[in-house]
Amino acid sequence: MARAARALLAAGAILLVAAGPALARQDGEPVINLSEFITSDAAAQWADRNGDQIPDIPVEGPQGEIPPGTAGLWDDAIGATTPEEFLARVDPTGGGFDLGDKAAVLLGPCGGAVISYDADGNSIDAAVDLGNDGPPLDIHGNPAFTAGNPFQVDSGGMVTYYGFTLDSPALSMGAFHNHRWEVVLMGVAADDGGDPNPQDKNRNAGLAELFDALPFQFQAKLKIKGVFVDQWGDADLPAYGAGDLGAFAGHEVCFGEGWVQFVGSSYPLFTVPGALASALALAGFSGVLFNARPAQSWRA
Repeated sequence: MARAARALLAAGAILLVAAGPALARQDGEPVINLSEFITSDAAAQWADRNGDQIPDIPVEGPQGEIPPGTAGLWDDAIGATTPEEFLARVDPTGGGFDLGDKAAVLLGPCGGAVISYDADGNSIDAAVDLGNDGPPLDIHGNPAFTAGNPFQVDSGGMVTYYGFTLDSPALSMGAFHNHRWEVVLMGVAADDGGDPNPQDKNRNAGLAELFDALPFQFQAKLKIKGVFVDQWGDADLPAYGAGDLGAFAGHEVCFGEGWVQFVGSSYPLFTVPGALASALALAGFSGVLFNARPAQSWRA
């Protein structure tokens, strides 16, 4: 793991409380204070170097080894290992995605935060969902992950994320158990897994180092969706979309869908998802996007 990543996780980044960050508006200032996402003993290391009101990853920080994350029992730890397997596991046509729907949605007893960074640890974008009836928001209080305000990611950078489960009468101990999850990036990649979760964990945080995972950098505007299904077990998930979650009837579900834009002026631009999938395969794709990425999980 890179030095910046060790500093990030060892410093305890993205440890939110379920109540979410403050939303007190000040003239000309963001309505969401991202400094509240960082543990107090580490906040001094997270200087806002580029002045965008988003804490940047420390250039220097704790150098010790951090405890490794633990993959879920049913996480896909093998994935596609050949270009042919990769193309067989993605949908180049973007099926299951309503491209006419320009909004973002997060349904179910869940919320979280995500921050993207470039390869130097400088922030690019951030969004939070407080687990209420409102949409995901950027730091200025505007709806995030929409077609007009997509979440921006550097395919040569990093993404930190944090998720929490809210109490729900349908969930035992306020946590998902025997759950199955899946994340699909339209026509490009997917990751899936699950776990019995006997420890009743309801918090999860981690870091995705895209510069280590992708064979090359690119630009593209894509739609992403994901689902977390309670008491589904290790069976495969059915086809679904934002307007058709009936396949999960009888199960508590956390579902999210929105728009992501991979940026970088020096990167090649792909306007058709299938072309990007093919390019990734031809570049020697080795299954990294399918492989499980263990993260830190705990009970709070």
